[in-house]
Amino acid sequence: MNTKKTAIIISGAILAAGTGGFLYWDNAYNFTSGARGRTLSSDYYMSEFERFNGTDSFELEMEKGEKLDFDCHIDKGWSEIEVLDGNESVFKLSGMDDADTDYTVQENGDYTLKVKAKHARGYIFIHFDEDRKDKNIYNSSIGNIGDIND
Repeated sequence: MNTKKTAIIISGAILAAGTGGFLYWDNAYNFTSGARGRTLSSDYYMSEFERFNGTDSFELEMEKGEKLDFDCHIDKGWSEIEVLDGNESVFKLSGMDDADTDYTVQENGDYTLKVKAKHARGYIFIHFDEDRKDKNIYNSSIGNIGDIND
């Protein structure tokens, strides 16, 4: 084999390894806690992070008229919060640097909240309506955090 072919093969292997490494890094779940960490309770979901790459999701039992209050600040990276009723997206807050808004539930039911982040640093705070305190939080894909269902 001549040196030109060898150089092309080696360059291709290095490029493939670099691309594979980048794709893994870009999509691998990572959560590095900030000062207050991450908690899911009957009152709120709070996540303060130095680095968050991935998705947290959980399901809330809610009634018509109850509110979800969102307070978020992202210093770096990208984040999105989505509220789903079944498979239908009913509220989305995306690409926020600073957000202070709310969503009022339109129907009784179980709502899925998805918090997505891509190489983000900051905090996301979702306060649940106090009327829903005795209702369930379930199907959490967040792992062992905080005090789910106090």
